[in-house]
Amino acid sequence: MKTKPTEPRKSILVIPSRVVSRPDELEGGEETEIAAQITVPQEGGWGWVVVVAAFWCMFILDGVSFTFGSLLSDMVIDLKVSDSVVALINSVAVSLYFVAGPLASAFINRFGFRACAMSGSVICSFSLFISYFATNYAPLLIFYGIFAGLGYCLINMSAGLVVGFYFEKLRSLAIALATTGSSAGVMTMFPLNLYLVSLAGWRATTLLHTGMFGTIFYLGMTFRPLLSLTVVKTTDDPTRTVTYLPSLSKAALQQTVSGVKLEGVRELKPTATERLFSAVSNANFPTAAAVVEEGVVASANQPGPSTGAVSRITLTAHGPQGGVSERHLKQVKSIISKTSIQDRQKRNIELTVQVDEAPKKRGCWARLCHWEEHVPQSRPLYRDDAFYSGKVENLPAYQKSMMDTTSEAKTGLEYQMAVSRAVTAGDLREKRGVCTTAVRRVLATMMDPKLLKRCSFLLLAFSGFLVFIGFLVPYVFLKDRNSSAGLEESHCALFITVIGFANAVGRLMLGALAVKFDPIKLYAIACFLGGVSTMLSDITYNVYYQYGYCFVFGFFVGSLSCLRSLVIVTLYGLDNLTNATGMMLLFQGFGSLLSTPLAGLLKNYFGYRVSFIVAGAFMVIGALILIPVGKIKEREENKENQESKNIKK
Repeated sequence: MKTKPTEPRKSILVIPSRVVSRPDELEGGEETEIAAQITVPQEGGWGWVVVVAAFWCMFILDGVSFTFGSLLSDMVIDLKVSDSVVALINSVAVSLYFVAGPLASAFINRFGFRACAMSGSVICSFSLFISYFATNYAPLLIFYGIFAGLGYCLINMSAGLVVGFYFEKLRSLAIALATTGSSAGVMTMFPLNLYLVSLAGWRATTLLHTGMFGTIFYLGMTFRPLLSLTVVKTTDDPTRTVTYLPSLSKAALQQTVSGVKLEGVRELKPTATERLFSAVSNANFPTAAAVVEEGVVASANQPGPSTGAVSRITLTAHGPQGGVSERHLKQVKSIISKTSIQDRQKRNIELTVQVDEAPKKRGCWARLCHWEEHVPQSRPLYRDDAFYSGKVENLPAYQKSMMDTTSEAKTGLEYQMAVSRAVTAGDLREKRGVCTTAVRRVLATMMDPKLLKRCSFLLLAFSGFLVFIGFLVPYVFLKDRNSSAGLEESHCALFITVIGFANAVGRLMLGALAVKFDPIKLYAIACFLGGVSTMLSDITYNVYYQYGYCFVFGFFVGSLSCLRSLVIVTLYGLDNLTNATGMMLLFQGFGSLLSTPLAGLLKNYFGYRVSFIVAGAFMVIGALILIPVGKIKEREENKENQESKNIKK
């Protein structure tokens, strides 16, 4: 006898909310609700499993992509082409590793971290497996260069970003531990590759890499979806609405959300990227905190109970498969219980939480092996701090979110609300297709060219372009240069290992120093010293001198990844981090594309000395360009402030 399946129970508690509507010109002109979508970090627990998985993903990824120099000589002999042409294969892959960052980020926003990491694993494994059978140059360029590079980017963005969503206060530590996998991979894989190439050639080594990328498929499974909360604010007063206008500036939008009259606000025309991707960037949307607090400020300032219209905030908890685990349910209840009842009565707010509980309890083994699908409502890249790798306590957004909330009314979600951009109901409803609003909006955000109008940002981006022209050269050519100079092969196999070790030390130490010192100056000094050491790397081929050069170079180039987000936030603020990172990745990718082919050509015509001097010179020039950036940025701010005053007058 069949029995009906038990339906999941619904737990309804009560939060603050009101409908925020806007005429969305990009979605047929219909009014659309704007909701707040936030992700609740676990701050430990399974998050440490994610850190370990991300570490090994980066270990394999950078251990393969940045040790191409160990395969170079054997590939040149096998393919019978020049080393500059062979070096182009890896340059294309590493270039796409950076350039495809906005596209990979958009897919993460649509499909989640786990699906993108696993897809990248499949693409890389397939591409390298096909490369094993390639007998001429063209297939290698297509599969080892282009397709593998796209897979590299999916893995890099997924493993590099997912850790930050599992932690808040321990975020900088967790990210630092995960990213040292990159340095450990370079340190370990280079001598291993050389040994395998000497035994069986580059093809067999590539076959091993194929299997290693296959393991990322299983590592990516650990990137479980987090609890996602949708907050929508409604009110009993139907006349009170907030209208979102895509043509208004960000300042005007914030004024609209807070209920302030819009006076003297100039209209801005849609940018090229808005037309290109049929979406507007995150900067045009209010934060989740602004959506929730809209309409509450006035009643909060009145003494005693409010007699105005009641505001309701409905918070819907989305768990995988529509169910929320008992642990997550307790977490949500804890958040609600921290909100003062007296405070809610004073502000005339009803607090409602809708939660779909899991239909049954699962044992430890069942929970471990249970497949949790991507939560379609989750929009991780709508957060302003998605690319931030420093301490969140140092962010003005974090400090303000803590100061603006009374201790009785704190829920633990203040920071998430302050950095998460609002999402339209139409966006949340799009659960099918590839190029949905979730994809197009991230592309519009990361590739918005508005920052290119700033001279200071142009200098910063061009500096990244120049630095990355010189960055890859030691990784690819150092071993062959020192071998041709007569150094023992046993030492040549360890030089890149020393660079990898020093890189890990540099990431940790420079990241820690950036808390106390100006990250812009620190970044410039690191690039300068890395470039100077490369220019002076062939003064002598004494083995200890070469080890010293490798340590100095590896230590200072560690700043290229660990300080990038800190530099951007220092100059342009957290709300421009996603946009600036997208543009910086493009410039760094184009620099990587020119790097080793140019060095190979210089080496063929003038020798290794010239190629390394030129590579170091590019890094030095890139560092010197950064010196006036801070002053130029101050002038730009003063000019903008003056224009703002003139508009108000």
